[in-house]
Amino acid sequence: MGHKIAYPRLPTTIIYKKPKTGPIWFIIKWIRHFLVALGLLLLAGLLFLYFYGQQMAPSFDEEFLGFLGQFVIKQVLLKKDVASAMLIKTPLEVGVTIEEAIKAMKKHANQLNIKFISSYPLSQEIKATAAKPHRFVEIFEFCDASVAASLLEHNPDFAAYLPCRIALYEDLGGQVWFAILDLELLLHGTQGVEPFVKVQASKIQGGLLKIMGAGAHGVF
Repeated sequence: MGHKIAYPRLPTTIIYKKPKTGPIWFIIKWIRHFLVALGLLLLAGLLFLYFYGQQMAPSFDEEFLGFLGQFVIKQVLLKKDVASAMLIKTPLEVGVTIEEAIKAMKKHANQLNIKFISSYPLSQEIKATAAKPHRFVEIFEFCDASVAASLLEHNPDFAAYLPCRIALYEDLGGQVWFAILDLELLLHGTQGVEPFVKVQASKIQGGLLKIMGAGAHGVF
């Protein structure tokens, strides 16, 4: 006759935790969910930028990232807005008058075979319209027709950037500046630009910088 083995039964205890309630725990729970959602959105954004960058990369040349880095440094580290970050600027030298600077620019442009097209005395127009003085602002237009033709042959949208302009203006502190649009970022961010076109456009920008330098120093 078999014997039944009796095993001792261990006492069991069920611990019931009451859910935490109250305004503080509600806020903590809401913040936790918010952070999780924010993390997911950031991850989705990074993935989008990565795949979008992979698709856009063939549109830029090898030097574009370098110029883009310079643009970001200007905008973020130097705390410049987009309009300022896209410019190349040089100040008018002390002792040089605006009239001397303008004469020097026109003469140097002629020496470089870059045609002076026209000027727009914006500050005078503002003064006539608003009936009060305004800080000096004048826009000067220059052009090399052969280079313009090469750019337009590649992409007719370049017409929006023509003719090349040099702005001569006085800032809030009374300093007079020369400024041009930095064409390098534009060219290196354009797909399929022929090396010849880049060379010609860089030549024009180099000419504009020389014209600005002549004006800034009042060199005739």
